[in-house]
Amino acid sequence: MKRKGKIWFVVVTILILLLSVTTLFGYSNRYGDTVTPIIKGVDEIRFGIDIRGGVDVSFVPADGTEATDSQMSAAQAVIEQRLMGLGITDYEIYKDVDKSRIILRFPWKVGETEFNPEAAIQELAATAMLTFREGAETDEETGAPTGVTEENIILQGTDVTEAKAQYARISEYDQPEHYVSLTLSPEGATKFAEATGRLAQEENGMISIWMDDQMISAPTVNEQISGGQAMISGDFDAESAQALADKINAGSLPFALQADSFSTISPTLGSHSLRAMTIAGIVAFIFIICFMIFLYKVPGIVASIALLGQAAGMLAFVSGYFSVFNSFTLTLPGIAGIILSIGMGVDANVITSERIKEELRSGKKLDASIRSGFKRGLAPVIDGNVTVLIVAAILMGAFGPSDNIFALILRPIFFAFGPSTAGTIYSFGYTLFIGVILNFIFGIIGTRIMLISLSKFKGMRKPSWYGGLKEGKPTPAPVSLNIVKNRKKFFTFSTALLAAIVACTFLLGVQLDVQFSGGAIITYSHQGEIDLTETQTLVDEAVGDGATLQEGDDTASGGKTLTITLPGTKTVEASALESLTASLQETYPNANVEQLEVNNVDATIGNAFLMKCLVAVLAASVLILVYIAIRFRNIGGWLGGFTAIVALLHDLALIYGVFVVLQIPLNGNFIAALLTILGYSINDTVVIYDRVRENRALYGKKLSFSELMNRSINQSMKRSVNTTITTVAALGCVCIFAVVYNLDSIFTFAFPMMIGMITGAYSTICIAGPLWVTLLGRKDKKTGHGKTEEKAGKKAEEKKDKKEQVPSEEKQEERPKNEVEKETEKEEGETSKEEKNTESEPSEKNSGKKDKKSGKKKLQENPG
Repeated sequence: MKRKGKIWFVVVTILILLLSVTTLFGYSNRYGDTVTPIIKGVDEIRFGIDIRGGVDVSFVPADGTEATDSQMSAAQAVIEQRLMGLGITDYEIYKDVDKSRIILRFPWKVGETEFNPEAAIQELAATAMLTFREGAETDEETGAPTGVTEENIILQGTDVTEAKAQYARISEYDQPEHYVSLTLSPEGATKFAEATGRLAQEENGMISIWMDDQMISAPTVNEQISGGQAMISGDFDAESAQALADKINAGSLPFALQADSFSTISPTLGSHSLRAMTIAGIVAFIFIICFMIFLYKVPGIVASIALLGQAAGMLAFVSGYFSVFNSFTLTLPGIAGIILSIGMGVDANVITSERIKEELRSGKKLDASIRSGFKRGLAPVIDGNVTVLIVAAILMGAFGPSDNIFALILRPIFFAFGPSTAGTIYSFGYTLFIGVILNFIFGIIGTRIMLISLSKFKGMRKPSWYGGLKEGKPTPAPVSLNIVKNRKKFFTFSTALLAAIVACTFLLGVQLDVQFSGGAIITYSHQGEIDLTETQTLVDEAVGDGATLQEGDDTASGGKTLTITLPGTKTVEASALESLTASLQETYPNANVEQLEVNNVDATIGNAFLMKCLVAVLAASVLILVYIAIRFRNIGGWLGGFTAIVALLHDLALIYGVFVVLQIPLNGNFIAALLTILGYSINDTVVIYDRVRENRALYGKKLSFSELMNRSINQSMKRSVNTTITTVAALGCVCIFAVVYNLDSIFTFAFPMMIGMITGAYSTICIAGPLWVTLLGRKDKKTGHGKTEEKAGKKAEEKKDKKEQVPSEEKQEERPKNEVEKETEKEEGETSKEEKNTESEPSEKNSGKKDKKSGKKKLQENPG
């Protein structure tokens, strides 16, 4: 019989390879010496400060001043203006009005080798110097005022009472337009009237406006302005008018800014980290591909091609490959999220491959088995991935910019905490979210199209290549472990583990990172030996008594590290840190002392961040519980949801135990690991619950709930084990390279998560389902509803016919024979019908300038 649709495998494979190549290398148009990127490749990825190096700082008004919304906007405008003056354009800035705080992140300038982050922080925080000057003469090299402009200052910031962006008619006959209105103090009005009266008589008389030594506007003077009210009009839109108003207002701020928390990292440390994570990702990807091909043959090959598309798609979303999506700042946890998504991405392929194998061994033909495998595997894949999406949305909403869609949706939950101070966690959530979405596209849709198409080739029709048995080979006995019967042993083992964790908590104590508790940790690199006694004296003179010093090895550079920890929750000022660095470099001129990393967090901010993290974990747990209760309401969803949450808490407690036993300080990585395990572990549990729901519909009341659960666990066990192997392998690669390159921040993130993956598989199989059986049995006894599950199970066992083993996994599981035959006939009939017609596979659809007024800005009297 002629089979149509073969071409789709070739088409989809070529598209995936094309996406992969263009994502890696991009595509640019060269005209002479000018290169214009058309498609952005991986070299266009914007890396975060933990890779490029840079500064993460929170500014607050000095001396505890309570600032208004407009004043905070003005202060933000000053910082942005000064960043431009420093040549820094790639920055992130958030305003938290409720807590009078401005959060800023910016990387080191490209090619900069002597950038002083502490000096930059002090410069950004200094009081703004606003001046109105005569003319617009500037130095061509520095941009500073010169000549007449430098000598003649007309107004200062204190002379301006208010600047406001307006949109209205300037005169009766003009169209409405955007402009900036100025209100001057009495002294300012007098000085302004004299200057504008004189300059209005000159041809092209100008009054330029300066922020520090940077000119921000230079309007011409049309007339004398004597009423203390003026307006600046010209080529404005709403955004530019508001920006100018904010900058002018900043010059009259009644306060300076101070950095209450800041962190810095050197580009040297970041470059080593990027290299380590890249190698780890490549090794993990190769291992997963080999594992899938070895285990599932043809479906494994197809899954590997789809996985390549998923990995390329994630890099494309980060780099700005798709013009409709902005490029994204990629951090080290974000790279870990990509690697983890690759490991978890094979889950859909594992589920469908196992289902295809089951259908083939139940006696169905190849075409019917493939279609039935995808059909039966769809529900658990969707349910499992939705729970991961919930976790990713929580990470992005809680720790991302305040204007992203998830932050707006979750604002009722996190409104009390203000904008995020953890861009690295946000990056991890973003890559995890994109990974799940692309898994739907490549792991479900793409894999289905390719596998169905590939199976139509004459040489690719052997059932054994898809998981079926070779002719004459007996069916292996299905997995038949009595998990439910031995549940008390598992409960006892888990209880003992939890008790040990509680004991370790009291004996070893719990360490909080400065990110939660507040405090300061400063890390330097150096070559050769340094005198710790002399260094201790230098540290005490710069930052105060009580600091502890610890030396270590820097594996990446071959040198050594010096870590300085301040006592308690004490922080260090930027000026003191700058002085300490200079003293160390002067005392040890041949040691190449370099500041690698600084974590300096105010205790109040640390405590607030800890509370926000705990709320995030609670919110994720509640949302997952509600989702499970709704999806599995027909088999007792609320009870199943409760037992699933108990299993999750069991996993979270074990991750906490890893941090306690290894004495790893609890920080943002700890919370990211908890939330990820929430999504992963519940994914595992949901797959088993889906199998329970399917078996309930298949067997009805022929099986007790105890036997139904045990059978479902055994049927899903291969999937749980295989998916755990791929994810643990991916994280294991990250751990190995983190140790080799001495990346503590990555190791303390990946290793506990790897342990969580293992405990997640354990709790899914041995805790969640068996606990549901136990609670349901007690509920039946308490309410007197018929027989207990144990008695019902014994009765069902007595009704079993003692038949000889048949070479069919489904027949061994007592699946009704007539139902298998009906399904086979129906699906083969659908296949034959499709083969008679032209098969149509899904395909992708190919998917005003604003006029501006020309002319110079004008300065004129505002009648309002």
